[in-house]
Amino acid sequence: MNRLTTRLPRPRRGKKVALAATVLGLLVALTACGGLSADDGDDAAGTGAYTKLNTGGKESAADKEALDALPESVRDTYAGFWHATRVGPNPYADWEPGEAPYKFCYSSAYQGNSWRQEGLTVAKNIVAQLEKKGVAKGGLTVSDANNNASLQATQITSMVQKGCDVILVMQPPTVGVCKAFDTAQKAGTLVVVMQTGTDCTNVIQSDFGAYDAGKKSAEWLIDKVGDTKDTVVMCDGIPGVAAAEARQAGAADAFKKAGLKVDHITGEWTTSTIKSQMLSYLSTHQGNIAGVWDGGVCAVPVTQAFQQADRDLPPVTGFEGACSWLASWKQTGADSFGFAGGAGQGVNEAFRVSLRMLAGQKPKHNTLLYPLAQIDGSNVDQYYKSGMKLSSACNAQPVDGESVPASYYDDLFTGSGEPETFDAGLAELPVK
Repeated sequence: MNRLTTRLPRPRRGKKVALAATVLGLLVALTACGGLSADDGDDAAGTGAYTKLNTGGKESAADKEALDALPESVRDTYAGFWHATRVGPNPYADWEPGEAPYKFCYSSAYQGNSWRQEGLTVAKNIVAQLEKKGVAKGGLTVSDANNNASLQATQITSMVQKGCDVILVMQPPTVGVCKAFDTAQKAGTLVVVMQTGTDCTNVIQSDFGAYDAGKKSAEWLIDKVGDTKDTVVMCDGIPGVAAAEARQAGAADAFKKAGLKVDHITGEWTTSTIKSQMLSYLSTHQGNIAGVWDGGVCAVPVTQAFQQADRDLPPVTGFEGACSWLASWKQTGADSFGFAGGAGQGVNEAFRVSLRMLAGQKPKHNTLLYPLAQIDGSNVDQYYKSGMKLSSACNAQPVDGESVPASYYDDLFTGSGEPETFDAGLAELPVK
């Protein structure tokens, strides 16, 4: 059986549950025929298909064509996009929003850490504001899949049945939930995936440019170490995870271009593992180390490893703007470089995208990437707060509350509908 391509019309409020049940029946039949997988077309966006997810791979002709088709103002941010996501046409091109108020729902792959809790706190705050403005109704419906893809797919389908108009999905698995996204799309529910790459092409994706961020932090380190024969160490994340591989690819390309020698440790985004791996590396490499690149949560345990080994601390980058990193920066006095990359700003950007679409604007592509606000020696005092400690689990937020100005998205959307505004409240997030 061929993949179903006909979109169902946007249902009127009050009829969505019945329509969702009809759609679910269609999905059962289609699944039995092997349909409804993510679109696996390998042509560039301009031909009406999607690029392929190629984590850790080289740029293809289709990737280059898709990149060239993007507005010039955003191309740097989309560089290396194929490591983390796919780019193609807007899957909601024929979608029209119903009338306000809208029911907002939040599907999280996992809620078991402070980063995820921060994101949910911001989402609840935004929905509460939108309710007061008559844009939202019924609070925020939340689900936690506890890292179970099948459970998350079921929870998303249940949200469709319960009448959710917008489902914000925090870091779903790359694969395993595409059919649930199809259920939502065909029922007229807008799905926006946040803070992760996905192989699914039937959603809108909001994320930062991971390759570009990895490249920029590597370039800062290159400027610091200068022309050296010593080795730069890359502290990598979880192998095979698109977000980690994209950052690493950007950094590796920058180091290669600079002609620097590079070694790797694999910290798997776990501080105890990072410290152990760095100590092991130091014990077998007695020569000078030019610097260490952080692929995520590495800065503090790497610094502690150098201190424990009684070795001179080289320049060490940060990445996601951890409060613990800022506290370490202040304690050591060593210059660094990173980004304001907390979950709160990620949720903030996803809501901005959603509200543009609810106002009638149309994204030109399925994937909307933005740059992160940078933290360096010139502005660190704007991000550091006196309550930050090495044990703090928070992340720094953009000073002005948003990663990019609203005008950044103008080149990525068509239409002139005026989106509703809100205060994400990022500056008020507690430091713990």
